[in-house]
Amino acid sequence: MQRNRNWVPPCLPHGASQGTQGCGASAVASWGDIIGDGRRDFETYPKMQAKTSPFRGSLRREREGRPVKRQFRFELIAVSLLAAAGCSEAERQPGQSAADQPNVVLILADDLGYGDVGGYGSDVAKTPNIDALAIDGVRFTDGYVSAAVCSPTRAGLITGRYQSRFGYEYNPTANYARGPDATLGLPLDQRTLGNLMQDAGYATGLVGKWHLGAMREYHPLNRGFDEFFGLLGGGTSYIDSGQPGAVSWPSAVSGDRSSPLDAREIMEGFEVVEVTEYLTDVFAERAVDFIDRHAGKPFFLMLAPNAPHTPIQATARYVERFQGIQGEGPRIFAAMVSALDDAVGQVVEALRIRGLEENTIVVFLSDNGCINYARDTICSNSPLSGAKRYHLEGGLRVPFIIKWPAGIPQGVTYTQPVISLDLFATFGAAAGASASELAASDGVNLIPHIRGDVQGPPHEFLFWRSAPNAAVRSGRWKLWKVDRTDVRPGSRTGALLPEVEYPRTSPNGQLTVLYDLSEDISEQANLADSHPEIVERLEGALGDWHSGLAEPMWSSRRSTVDRVDGQSVQLYF
Repeated sequence: MQRNRNWVPPCLPHGASQGTQGCGASAVASWGDIIGDGRRDFETYPKMQAKTSPFRGSLRREREGRPVKRQFRFELIAVSLLAAAGCSEAERQPGQSAADQPNVVLILADDLGYGDVGGYGSDVAKTPNIDALAIDGVRFTDGYVSAAVCSPTRAGLITGRYQSRFGYEYNPTANYARGPDATLGLPLDQRTLGNLMQDAGYATGLVGKWHLGAMREYHPLNRGFDEFFGLLGGGTSYIDSGQPGAVSWPSAVSGDRSSPLDAREIMEGFEVVEVTEYLTDVFAERAVDFIDRHAGKPFFLMLAPNAPHTPIQATARYVERFQGIQGEGPRIFAAMVSALDDAVGQVVEALRIRGLEENTIVVFLSDNGCINYARDTICSNSPLSGAKRYHLEGGLRVPFIIKWPAGIPQGVTYTQPVISLDLFATFGAAAGASASELAASDGVNLIPHIRGDVQGPPHEFLFWRSAPNAAVRSGRWKLWKVDRTDVRPGSRTGALLPEVEYPRTSPNGQLTVLYDLSEDISEQANLADSHPEIVERLEGALGDWHSGLAEPMWSSRRSTVDRVDGQSVQLYF
């Protein structure tokens, strides 16, 4: 039996008919028109049977096809939906029944570009599992993160606040491995998503990359997570290049992860563990293991693989899927994305087998855009300009998908700007957090916007700062103020300048660029001179926002130059 591809679940309790304004705002369009021809009521899914792995506590899985009926039981969680949507008919209260609380799985990719996912236009990497989240949920065309590099983005995401409010402005350099960076981390007075969900009665786990401090006081187990398996720093090897089937580019990579403060090593809790298998696969196994062990109570799982961040590594079974791609770098990168996609599929499959899929919120996004500084072009932010490190769209706008079959419409596209900061308020509302617990967040609960219960955009303005550079978006308009420099870009895009402490002033002044994103998504035409009134309004909004920010806790020690609007500009990160 074939279901109409435009089908969406009934919206409770407003009584609107399916597909009407009661279920979706003007920003919502049918995802079925973009990908896929519909979904079946009965689908054949793999059956997973656990076997003990040689790896500590992880699971191997054998697959056997069997039919599984998809059920959409909205009435069972009506109270949860009412509260998450901000409905006046029922206020969700702290301490509500665990049966009403949705599980939450947050999957955060690392340096995955807007154009690296099939549902966002990629014709290179195949991502059927990520795309399926959009078919069964909501795809955001204008989903942003709060910074263009890894660590500040994570600081914003995990607190629900612009990280510049508490001085977390730049990436700590060198994975905390030298100098003063060893002592840096997420300020201890900042409440995290882990804290929020623990207080709501959830089991909490982090699998993957932390990158918010390596000292013990900053450790995930001291920041709201009951369990941690992953790395504390910003990057590590996936596998030793000498292992059979391992493929690396542009050169071999050692599997030795030893470093000061264990920032590159894999840790289980506070203990360093040896991992020799391909790391993305291991993280997927550990995520599934967490779900299996906590299926009997509400849980919050943050799966943050370091994929497809450098080094560029995969195994032969993934690379073999992309033999038609010319160039070893792009081919291995596509394999890394494919491994990430497989991990997403394993997580969703585990939820399905446990009967948890309907009332689990699954979010997928990247921490920033993909890189433009590899030796060859290996990834894509198309059709956006810029890349990781830039306040152009390619650095900030990312694949962003939410799936919650029992709670939000399915198969739709949402076109208003949203930001990763919104997830704190969204998860908190769904979990039953009080208004006071969410008051400090700069984000908003997205559920009523997705469902059309609240009209208009979630935000009047979105902001970014990597001082002294800053940007703001309001509706169709995007303003970026970026330092001019007399340093000329080299032959290699993204080459780092000398590692020194860069000033937070603009000795050469700043270039002001204004883009109309409704007409110029690739940010090619600077309209600042022809729309001075828009520039004035957005500069005023930036000034007001700046007044509520803290001074950066440390200086930027990394910088590069590029050309924007025909001028040399300097980036700090």
